[in-house]
Amino acid sequence: MKKLHILILIFLTGFRSIAQDTSVNILVRADDMGASRSVNFAAIESYEKGIVRSVEVIVPGPWFEDAAALLRDRPDLDVGIHLTLTSEWSGIKWRPITQCPSITDADGYFFPFVWKNDKSPESPYLTGVSWDIGEIERELRAQIELGIKRIPQVTHLSEHMGCLSFSEEAKKLLEKLAMEYNLSVDLSHVSRFPQWSGSEIPASMKVENLRAQLEQLPAGDYLLVEHPAYDDRETQGLGHVGYENVAEDRAGVLKAFTDPKVKEIVARRGIQLESYRDFRSRSRADTRPPVSWVNPEIPQMSGLSHHILKSKAMGHDVGFVVWTPDVYQEETEQRFPVIYFLHGIGGNETSDAAGFSSRLAAAIERGDLSPVICVFPNGGRSGYRGTVEKMIVGELISQVDTQFRTLSNAESRGLVGFSMGGAGSVYLATVYPELFSAAASMGGGIRLENEELRKQVETSVHVWKQRNVGFFLVNGDKDRPQAFKEFAEMLTSAGIDHQLRVLDDTAHNLGHYFDRSLPELLAFVARHIDF
Repeated sequence: MKKLHILILIFLTGFRSIAQDTSVNILVRADDMGASRSVNFAAIESYEKGIVRSVEVIVPGPWFEDAAALLRDRPDLDVGIHLTLTSEWSGIKWRPITQCPSITDADGYFFPFVWKNDKSPESPYLTGVSWDIGEIERELRAQIELGIKRIPQVTHLSEHMGCLSFSEEAKKLLEKLAMEYNLSVDLSHVSRFPQWSGSEIPASMKVENLRAQLEQLPAGDYLLVEHPAYDDRETQGLGHVGYENVAEDRAGVLKAFTDPKVKEIVARRGIQLESYRDFRSRSRADTRPPVSWVNPEIPQMSGLSHHILKSKAMGHDVGFVVWTPDVYQEETEQRFPVIYFLHGIGGNETSDAAGFSSRLAAAIERGDLSPVICVFPNGGRSGYRGTVEKMIVGELISQVDTQFRTLSNAESRGLVGFSMGGAGSVYLATVYPELFSAAASMGGGIRLENEELRKQVETSVHVWKQRNVGFFLVNGDKDRPQAFKEFAEMLTSAGIDHQLRVLDDTAHNLGHYFDRSLPELLAFVARHIDF
């Protein structure tokens, strides 16, 4: 009877993973209008003849007024102000539109980079100087106000080169300006489009790569950001150390954005091409229920219990579920390792508790795994960042270690997650390398375009190596199989123990991930946590 109950729970978990919204919505964005006239017209062509639905404008750019004129003639084209604090190209430079000496070089230009560029270590960079947040705010306000003065249909703000992700103060400034100028768009639920382009991918491969990703893209909301341009004399003058083939590379993007086969796939699959304006309207009229942070209704399963954390970080109560093995009830002194399981977007603390715990119970019963405690936090739609991140690492772990007989050390603590939770597991193990000894992701991913996150990985590898931290990374062949490629290459280079798996004939379905990878995943995690 107990085994029948477990099978029913597993079936329901798999069914829930299948029975979800099947729509695919993509926000395709073309960046850097204003940087050159070639970029201006390539962005317009990508909209009129291709799949682009939003464009970003560099207000201090030398061709900003030309970009603004083109956009005023196309009021239906969605526009964002691409807030700019860098001038990265060697052949062309731009200056701020206000006096801000703390963020400019001796000639009055923006610095080339936000962070130190290892390929050009002599180049000055923003985080290498004593920047003044007041000067940054004045400059960004001036860019916003000139942008909305020249272009009536501006709907949002974005960051050129991730220019405001270098400090918490700068991030808060971005939020403040977006709210104040009514240019805030909630994309917290939107995933990054799977990797298909980038300067390291030959231009000749971009069309085929984009076609392939569109063919296999699972349901969900995605953001695709790239930089179309023409391969002409103007764009051939753009470049910097480490990125010299700009014209060829970005012409490949333009070709992919306007490819007839790409447009045919979009039409055939019913993919919705949306803009920030569309996402903004949808979020304001969002029919999804608000996140429920406390959900006490859980299956009647042995060892499963619901608990509440009074979170100061969140400012309200947050529910979490704990599963304890049978032996936990029999022993009074034994302590156990802890696995934190992070759910996907749209879930809560109850979503995967029964399904994953059932698999753990079966593995323990077979002798494949020693007894462990499992904790299921409620992560809402957060990506396990921000206040949810602070709640988990600053409050939940300590409450679990106090309330239950855990082995309360990092060597006995692991992370496992699916989709958003898989990405969250890797993220938390990266940002807090001293707190966990293993992280496993099913159907997640991590992108390292954010220089701050890349540098965090580079910093954390020393801790991981010293503590023998391991990563198990598994995706389906139809579920962003390249999602961890760059991260895994960094782990390999650093000598960090990891496994990178791609499952055959597997889409974004938790039940399939459980069936096809969980025994191997649990064995890997067990090797890296102390019992």
